[in-house]
Amino acid sequence: MTVDDPIRRQHRWQAFYEEEGGLRDMLGEMRAAFFQRMSAVEPWEVAKLSNLALAAKQVAMLDTAVLAIIADGKTAQAAQRHADQVASIPDYKRRWVNGG
Repeated sequence: MTVDDPIRRQHRWQAFYEEEGGLRDMLGEMRAAFFQRMSAVEPWEVAKLSNLALAAKQVAMLDTAVLAIIADGKTAQAAQRHADQVASIPDYKRRWVNGG
C-alpha cells in the first residue's frame, strides 16, 4: 500500500463527508438511531444499554478519524502554501527569513 498525498486524500474524504447525504449525515443518523434505541431500553437491561453506547461511541470514533484525515490535509496545504511563499522570496532575503 502506497502513502497517498495528504492533500488529495483530504479533498476526497472532505467531498464524501460534506456532500448532502454523505458520510457526516450518515454517521449522524446512526448515532441518533443508537441513542433513540437506548431510550427505549429498560434501565435494568444493562447489556443492551452497554452495547448501544459502545456502538454510538464507535460511530463517534469513525467521525473523529475522518475529521483527522481532513485536518491532516489542511495542515499539509498550509505547509505547502508557506513553503511556496518562502520559495518566492529572493535568495538574499530567504537566508534572513530562514535564520541563516
